[in-house]
Amino acid sequence: MKKDTNNLPLLSFILFILIATLISSISNMISPNLIAISYFFGFGGDTTPLGVLTFSFTLASGIFMLIFGYLADKITRKWIVFCGAFIFSLFALLTIVIPSGGGGYILFFFLTIITGVGYGALVPSIFSLIGDIISRESRSKGYSFFSIASFFGIVVGTGLATFIGSSDWRVPFFIIGFMGLVGAILFIFFKEPSRIGKDQFYLLEKDGIEYTYRINFSDLNTIFKKKANIWLIINFVDNIPSGIILFLLYAYMEEYHGIPSEITIFVMLLILIFIILGTIIFGIIGDRAFSKGNKKARVKLALFGNVFPIPFLFIALIIPFRPPNIFPGLLIWIILFMIGMFTNGAVNGNWYATVADLNLPEHRGTVLAASNFFDIIGRAIGPLIGAVIADLFEYVLGMMTAIFAWILIPFFWIPVLRNVIKEMDETERIFQERIQSLT
Repeated sequence: MKKDTNNLPLLSFILFILIATLISSISNMISPNLIAISYFFGFGGDTTPLGVLTFSFTLASGIFMLIFGYLADKITRKWIVFCGAFIFSLFALLTIVIPSGGGGYILFFFLTIITGVGYGALVPSIFSLIGDIISRESRSKGYSFFSIASFFGIVVGTGLATFIGSSDWRVPFFIIGFMGLVGAILFIFFKEPSRIGKDQFYLLEKDGIEYTYRINFSDLNTIFKKKANIWLIINFVDNIPSGIILFLLYAYMEEYHGIPSEITIFVMLLILIFIILGTIIFGIIGDRAFSKGNKKARVKLALFGNVFPIPFLFIALIIPFRPPNIFPGLLIWIILFMIGMFTNGAVNGNWYATVADLNLPEHRGTVLAASNFFDIIGRAIGPLIGAVIADLFEYVLGMMTAIFAWILIPFFWIPVLRNVIKEMDETERIFQERIQSLT
């Protein structure tokens, strides 16, 4: 029976964007009310216990991401996404009943870990599905939408936490949980695409042939023999800076600069707009260069996006300003951050596209899960280190830790640049052999 794929990409992207937005938003709803939540649980403004909670959430999601990444390459991904969204949303809803004090912190800790299980199920499965509904020459741009959904989730999460969570920080979790349940129900009607991908689907569709290859444990040897894969996977440093900045930004602006969260959210929104613009523009540039035969273009752009922002963000973080004399200090801070984060947008879609280019369809979920596991470690270490440094010294030093980590990132991308073409060509050769054997 011939599959109806006319509306599949559009409807899929709507669902993917909705779910990716929700899982990203819930990860960013503690930061705007960091001090208030600390007092709610009786910690007297100490942020370290919340840094431990964030560390535990990201670590749990990373561990379960490995499990569900392998399953996404083995079984039907639609039901993994449905179950992940349902678990994630249900336990986010239950946050509304958390009481204050130490007992409330223990309950919140438990619920947060369970939402991490749902998070771990969703990310690799959605990544694998996106790879099947976009063409090879459009991967950077296509995966840019996945990144943009994550950034939009930051806006939604911080916005809800700032304006609705200021009276009760638990209400935004309830709202996101309810919306997540709606998304889970909608995914029941989602039609799973063929793993062969958009470029080759027509070759098998006309004869009703299905791409039957699935991952086996023996394939792990093939995956980890690729040097570019290894360096993309172990690059946990990549997410330490963003983990620190997003976790400490509101407290840093309030304590060091005297800027309230109601203003900081608009500053963050402006910065995120430039990240999104950079993600889209550099995604298009990466696709165009790749389609013209420059197979290193996506990796070069990702390397550029990690190196160029460093001096701009370093200067921004040491600029002093406080009310009532916030100008021109705040304006310069915003401009420097916008330039830095705009160019850092070159990493997002091109990184995802490189992972897809290097791996067979039945390996992508596993590789992304392994990559995200190390990214999760970086995101977990970031808030923990930032919180400890900020509590021991001051918030500006906590934020500055992000720059020290950022300097290490390019050293993980250089080996990818050296090996990507050879290993990409080998993957394509195996894939084409499989297509020929099926047809």
